[in-house]
Amino acid sequence: MQSSLREQFGPRVCVGALFCVRSGSPASFILRADPAFVKTILARRHLPLRRARDVVERLLAGDDVIVELPMVESADALEGELRNLGIYTVLRDAAPHYSASAAFSR
Repeated sequence: MQSSLREQFGPRVCVGALFCVRSGSPASFILRADPAFVKTILARRHLPLRRARDVVERLLAGDDVIVELPMVESADALEGELRNLGIYTVLRDAAPHYSASAAFSR
């Protein structure tokens, strides 16, 4: 089991070796993916690696994922990085009754 996960997700990522953004504001995104790896992009925005791994696993399972990122330097920059990996994003409103399926049906 452990080796198959390592083959699927690659080696562990060292957060200390990542360039983390130095300033920004909290932002909430809905993520939908063609299978791809977003762990390092999320970790750069100060999302704990365990949570980033959970997000990646849910994306690979075909789920839409709402993720609260502690620090986003620019929504456009993050969306561009994720788009390059085949991840489709929608910046969430602060509205409590937000529907992920409605966001992607536009």
